[in-house]
Order: sequence, then C-alpha cells, then structure tokens
Amino acid sequence: MEQVMQAWVERWGALMKRLEQQGARVHPLEVQPPATEAELVEVEERIGIPIPSVFRTLLQQGTKEVGMYWSLPNEAMLPDELEYTPSGDFGWSLRQLDWPYFGGDEDDPDERRYLQFHTAGNGDALLIGLDDGAADPSVWYWSHEEGEFDLMAPSFTEYVERVTSLGCIGADCGQHRQFCSEGGLDLGCSTAQIWSTWLDVFLTLTLEQSAASLESLLAYASMHGAEEQAVKDAFARFDRTAVFDALQSRVEHAQQSDHKQAWSEVIVHVSAAEAADWARSLWHGNEAVPGWIRDYLTAHCLPEEEGLPLVIREVESEEADGSVHPYTALHRLRHFRSSAIISWMKPHVAFPIGGWDSLLAVSQPSAEELIVWLNGSDAERQTALHAVCHMMKQQIVPVTRIDAAEWEQVLSEWRDKEILRNNKRVFDEVISKLDDWHAS
Repeated sequence: MEQVMQAWVERWGALMKRLEQQGARVHPLEVQPPATEAELVEVEERIGIPIPSVFRTLLQQGTKEVGMYWSLPNEAMLPDELEYTPSGDFGWSLRQLDWPYFGGDEDDPDERRYLQFHTAGNGDALLIGLDDGAADPSVWYWSHEEGEFDLMAPSFTEYVERVTSLGCIGADCGQHRQFCSEGGLDLGCSTAQIWSTWLDVFLTLTLEQSAASLESLLAYASMHGAEEQAVKDAFARFDRTAVFDALQSRVEHAQQSDHKQAWSEVIVHVSAAEAADWARSLWHGNEAVPGWIRDYLTAHCLPEEEGLPLVIREVESEEADGSVHPYTALHRLRHFRSSAIISWMKPHVAFPIGGWDSLLAVSQPSAEELIVWLNGSDAERQTALHAVCHMMKQQIVPVTRIDAAEWEQVLSEWRDKEILRNNKRVFDEVISKLDDWHAS
C-alpha cells in the first residue's frame, strides 16, 4: 500500500504542477502524514465500528488526509460533448470520517450503511459502502438535493485510480455523472476519453509548440485565449486573412454561446481590423451570430463614431414608449467604455438606477463629470454615487484626477441633506475611501 500511495502522490503532484504551469487556478496539494494507531482507534470508537481494512491501511501507511482543488482558466473552451466543465475537488480525511446524515432518523439502520469520507463543494457526500462488508469497500456519491446514490467504483482503491486518471475531477454530480456508466466512473466511455484527450493536450501544449501551425495555435487559443502579447505575436506570423477566416468560421459554427463569445474575444485581440467589414455585415442579419456578439464586435472592431450610433439606435427603439431599460443599455453599451455614452444616458436616467450606475462606472467618466452628476437631479446623484462605489471596488479611477477636498465637501453636503439611513451609509462609505481612491 505504501508503494501504491507513493505512486498516487507522484501523479497528483505532477498533475497539479502542470495545471499551474498552464494557467489553471490551483490550491496546493495537501498530503498529511500517516495516521497513528491511536488516531485510528479514536475515530473507530467515535463511529462505533472498525474502519474497513483497506481504507484503514491506506490511512495508516499512506496519509490520514489529502486534498486538492483546481479549476481551468476562464478562457478554456471544452469539447461540445462535455455537458459540464470539470474541475478538481478530491480527497479524504480521517478527521471528517463519520456517519452521513440523510435527513431521517439517525437510529434507522439504513442510516448506518455508509461512512462519509469527503464533502463535495456543493454539500453532497462521497461515501464508503458498508453493506457487503468488503475489505476494500465500494464508493458512492450521495446527492442531498435529489436524495439519490450513484456508484462511483466497486472499491476504494479503484475509485482513487479512476478519479486520478480523470484528473482528480470534482465530487459533485455535474462533474462525475458525465463520465459514469452502470459500474461507476468509466474510463472507457466516450465522454471520459474525450475529456482525457483534451486534458492531456491542455497539460502539454506550449505556445512554442503551437506556433508551428495555425491549427495548433488556434487549439492553444481555445485553451488560453489570446490576451497575452506573446499569443498575439504568434498569430501575427501567419497570413492575417487566413487567421481571420479561421476565427470567423469558429464563431459562426460554435455550438455553445460561451464558445462564440470566447472566439469573438480572440478575434478582437488578433484580427480586429480584418473583422471590421464582417462586423458591419452583421447589422444586415446573420443567424449564426447572436445580437450580443454583434454588439461586442461592433464595439471593438468599428470606429466608435460608426459603431456606437448603431447600437444606441437599437437600444432606443426597443421600448415602444421611447424609454430605455437600464439593463438593456448596460449589457449592450458596456463594451464601448466610452465617455460619449455618459452624455447620451443622462436624459434617460431615472429611478430605479440599477444598471445606469454600472454603465456610468465603465464609461470612462472624468472627475468633473461625476461632480456634475453628484450635483444634479436625485436620480443622477444616486447614479453617480453608486457608480463611484462600483469604481472603488473594481479599482477604476476617473480619467482625470479628483480634487479630494472638493469631493469631500460635495459629498458631505449631500450626505447631511439625505434622509434615508442607507443612502447616508453609501455617502459615508465613499467619503471614507476618497484618500485611497485619490492616491491610486
């Protein structure tokens, strides 16, 4: 068992290292020392039964607690065959080994058929089955919302081997069910093979390797995006028309909306100029490209003086009474990040201000414009106040430097006139952070 455990730890460590090198978010692998006999006996006395022998040996000769967590970069596009994006959530703990609570009578014999050794991030449980009395017991998953049990593997050692081969995927049902058959996790099923192949490429493909051909570079971009300058430089070595044609095809043929968005972002980073005519054509209809993708490409691929009026015209025409819904304006205009939006939105702003404050925050306001809004109508003042809160939290500063003394005077005057306690609290929050914001 010691050799088996050592081999697993080496595989886990190598996996986590490669994931981190490829930009995944990784929590360091934690492997505790082996359990002492006294620790094992203490737990057995607490739960009232012996720990199944193979798991007990693993705890005593391997580790009493192991844990690992990871998630892929936001830019990673998974194969369409995968319904859910896998992430890592794997481990066990002697300290947490206990009878699970299924919501019934704790003295019911059915409540003593399993031992819980790991809790998934969604609150569900991984369990050791006790019914057959096996030395190497089966592993089950219990969904607390569905009240259902899924077989994960016929033995604990087989469970660890299978989940390790799948990249130590997470324990919740959205993670494992797409890789399961009647016998539990199935490394031979099509989705498991698709995932394993994708994961192997993700862990091994470097930018230097992918730069050898446009297809491999596109594969790299599908996993890492194209925001980094080195990726942009790699694309620049290929024919620009060929690059754009390949990316346009991927946007139009992507099955998932988030893939369409991701490929559109790659276009903006590496082919914005080549995409201009295509972005214009989208305003004449293209069923393969949804309107929100068209808005995004319009904001980034066309001159502002051309693109912004196109979107504003549609925003203004969506409501029959001529009003503008703030969240429609936010979602359709936020990509422009333009001060021209500030003057446009001012006559439309009214209570409730939700949406307007976020749009003002991302539209490159100057310190002077914000002061004008703070001294404006009630709706304008509350919009500007909450916009400043957003900006402070997101570390966004006005395009011109603020005069801290002037700001504190204006904010204090309006706070003193404010009647509602919650609104006073927002003024106080902004005033308290002025110095830090002013210095940033």
